[in-house]
Amino acid sequence: MIKWKKKITEAHMKILIAYATKSGTAKEAAELLAADLQNHTVTVADLGKNDPVAGDFDYIVLGGPIRAGRAHKALRQYIKKQEKALCAVPHTLFLCCAYADLLMDYMEMTFPAAVRESADDMLYFGGVLDVSKQKGFEKWIARMMRNSIIEDEDGEQVLPCLMPEHIRVLADKLRLKKEN
Repeated sequence: MIKWKKKITEAHMKILIAYATKSGTAKEAAELLAADLQNHTVTVADLGKNDPVAGDFDYIVLGGPIRAGRAHKALRQYIKKQEKALCAVPHTLFLCCAYADLLMDYMEMTFPAAVRESADDMLYFGGVLDVSKQKGFEKWIARMMRNSIIEDEDGEQVLPCLMPEHIRVLADKLRLKKEN
């Protein structure tokens, strides 16, 4: 008697992880995600330096930081230029920001409705509030934000940080995702 074994294999996709960054948090998030997707061909692109064509990929992960309530200029420009292509390719959107409770508001301000509605996921990857990386007015704002952060039960400030566990959840989904 012949026994057939069904072999379960992970799908191989061309994935674009496109981000904009100012202080490096979105870049760090993109690199963490890429490191977890070794079974796929992954292109990590800084939108401030590169302009990848969305239609060249099987899946896109797109995002960046929110500063003073706005997305990075390079991210906004890329979305405007690639909106139709983004809607045609499966994608996940992410933002790095200090306030997780404002994520959906920031998503609505950053991404057009068509891009949001066609997204597989809209995720919060955390944010880093590092005053030493700021200059001028932004440094003053960052200090004010830091001082307004609620203290935990031990009386210590709980500053925002990158959320690797959120990045790993997306990596797990993409590792098993099949091409369309």
